[in-house]
Amino acid sequence: MQDPAGNALAKELAKECRSIGDIQEKLKKLFKDTIQQVLEAEMEHHLGYPKNSPEGINTGNSRKGYS
Repeated sequence: MQDPAGNALAKELAKECRSIGDIQEKLKKLFKDTIQQVLEAEMEHHLGYPKNSPEGINTGNSRKGYS
């Protein structure tokens, strides 16, 4: 059975794709954004407080930004 929501998403993403290179760029961006969200959630879970929260200030377990 097909997933209608998945099909709609695929169709929306494919609208602007005219070549294999366009598809590859879309996939790179999709994976980059997804991985970034996963890593940020993991950091929040590990530290025990959300990004930009004052809870971690001067605790020795604070965020110093990312690169």
